[in-house]
Amino acid sequence: MNRVTTDILIVGGGPAGLVAAREAAAADPGLDVLLVERDRAFGTPVRCGEGVGSAGVSEFLDPSGAAWVARRITRVIFWAPDGTEVRVAEGDVGYVLDRTRFEPALATEAGRAGAELWLGTEATGMRRSERGWEVSLRGPRGEAIVDARVVIGADGVESLVGRWAGLDTRVPARDMESCAQYVVHGIDFDPDAIYLHFGDSVAPGGYAWVFPKSVGVANVGLGIVALRGGGRPARAWLDDYVARQFPGGTTTGSTVGGVIVHTTVKRTVADGLILCGDAAHMVNPLSGGGIVNAMKAGRLAARTAAEALASHDTGAVRLQRYHDAWMRLLGDDHVRFYRVKEALNRFDDRFFNDLARTVSAIPLQKRTLGRIFGHALVQHPTLLPVIARYFV
Repeated sequence: MNRVTTDILIVGGGPAGLVAAREAAAADPGLDVLLVERDRAFGTPVRCGEGVGSAGVSEFLDPSGAAWVARRITRVIFWAPDGTEVRVAEGDVGYVLDRTRFEPALATEAGRAGAELWLGTEATGMRRSERGWEVSLRGPRGEAIVDARVVIGADGVESLVGRWAGLDTRVPARDMESCAQYVVHGIDFDPDAIYLHFGDSVAPGGYAWVFPKSVGVANVGLGIVALRGGGRPARAWLDDYVARQFPGGTTTGSTVGGVIVHTTVKRTVADGLILCGDAAHMVNPLSGGGIVNAMKAGRLAARTAAEALASHDTGAVRLQRYHDAWMRLLGDDHVRFYRVKEALNRFDDRFFNDLARTVSAIPLQKRTLGRIFGHALVQHPTLLPVIARYFV
């Protein structure tokens, strides 16, 4: 069996892991950085809607003219359960990515920075060692053991790294959404807008989305809370949705998976170990969006690991700086978002239909999220304690 020694081992080659690899290698060129990804190509299969905000993604790569941008988005449109349309944003909103090109672009940067990247390589177990961790791998090179001083777990929703390290990464069933998505061709929509469609008859506990890839082509998907899905899988809900909303469309690619809409796990570090991205539940609980969050967490994890190695202290107490910094950066906001999500789940479709009609009467240039919340409070004062906590 091959034996490899490295300073930092990153498990998972999604946005979190690839940014962590790039940042770790750039932080100290003397560090050995190895990333392993179980799939045979970066960015495939695509497991999300591919939408990101402009400011967030621009922190990591320049989107101007980039091949990995499928579509620039300048509008956000909400559909109420009854189909009432509400525009809530105009301007430089964000992008829909082509993740089959986006992750390879991140991988290229990580390689240029000095990280070593192994595709088709799966971590099958890990245990503590005097040096840090011994991680078992299986892939094209055969079986191997990696001796790593620090492990960064970026292995997604189904993370095993956290469990192997003894961290509690369990998710309450009500906070796990089951998702399905198709690429649908030949449909009519505003190609410069993303659409979010709410309603228990649409996606119970979640929402449906339409994210443009080009004119007439979009990622159409939805997420549901399984406990509220009436025993039907997300794909069955999506089939009904596409048939109803886009009866003339042609469906090509498809993907299914899970999205965690919970708060960050209480412990993201152990001796010589850091979790980031979906593996640590670093997803916006309101939207389910996690790409930019994952990259921010990967950058923070890499810099924390490099500093810990430089100080010759990779213990959990030292690495706790990562968790504390993450909570200040986004984690505390996610706690507030989660409270808002829980509050909104109390209300039925009639509430959202009434709210949409009320908001539609507000001039578009004055249609801010604050004003929308204000109108919601007028209709349902019971929201006040939760919204107050959100803004304070």
